[in-house]
Amino acid sequence: MVDLLIRNIEAELKSLIEQRAHEHRRSLSAEAKALLRKAVSERIGPAKMGTFIFSLLEAKYRGDDLVFERNDLVSPPPNFE
Repeated sequence: MVDLLIRNIEAELKSLIEQRAHEHRRSLSAEAKALLRKAVSERIGPAKMGTFIFSLLEAKYRGDDLVFERNDLVSPPPNFE
């Protein structure tokens, strides 16, 4: 095992980690390790745009039957002559 030293942590941040450690019945060191492990194991964001947009929809609106309405009544382009 190796050690990791993090300098100049704000007092408020340390206090929050201490509170979480107390709630989870862990030492400060064990809680910090758990938080770091969780942070590095999670994906930062969806890999693709479609996945990201899909994640924005509530579950009840997700599906493969999306309907996109078209308005074919587009007026012709203007004539400048």
